[in-house]
Amino acid sequence: MTAQADESGCGRCFDAGEVQLLRTPDVPLPADLVRRVAQKDPFHWVNQPAIIRRVLPQLVTVLAEGVDEPDLMARGLAAAGWSQWPGEEAGAVAGFLEAWWTQTLRSQSPPNAASEVFESCVTASSSVSPWLALWKPETSPVARRHLADSLNRWTEEMTSDHSPFTWWWGTEAEEQAAWSQVKTWLASQTHAAVVREGFAPDPQS
Repeated sequence: MTAQADESGCGRCFDAGEVQLLRTPDVPLPADLVRRVAQKDPFHWVNQPAIIRRVLPQLVTVLAEGVDEPDLMARGLAAAGWSQWPGEEAGAVAGFLEAWWTQTLRSQSPPNAASEVFESCVTASSSVSPWLALWKPETSPVARRHLADSLNRWTEEMTSDHSPFTWWWGTEAEEQAAWSQVKTWLASQTHAAVVREGFAPDPQS
């Protein structure tokens, strides 16, 4: 898939050669271009969903291999409305996000911290429920360490209404409700872990 034929993009952020690449099928794109396309404000494009479709095969690789601000790149997915794409296309994106999140929880040293991947999956889908559902059964020592690290990273947000979802694609009320749901779940998981194993995150670690 490619950008539409009349796509011009933002001339200040993307030069004519880069936009031409996005309009050309079956040509590998520079990784830096893929990152910038996904990270830029969606209104940089005439047809942003078409742009995201164009970079998607390489975008998922960039995300899986690790990148700065993956949640900002995930905003591009959310803005493209991927969940409303035809079933096979939406299923492919959902499948990647699920695999990315699950693999992160099971990896000793994932390319991005579990908290960052969680924030990215939440941002991409504008929902916390599927990612909490996948997190719940992951109770290995590795997964428990990711839970502790995430709690440590979200220390300030846990005591406020400010969520860590910097690039949330939706209303503020929806964001606050989503974060409240996460806080409730995290509190229940931490309590269960303490009762079961005497495990508790070290706030000084």
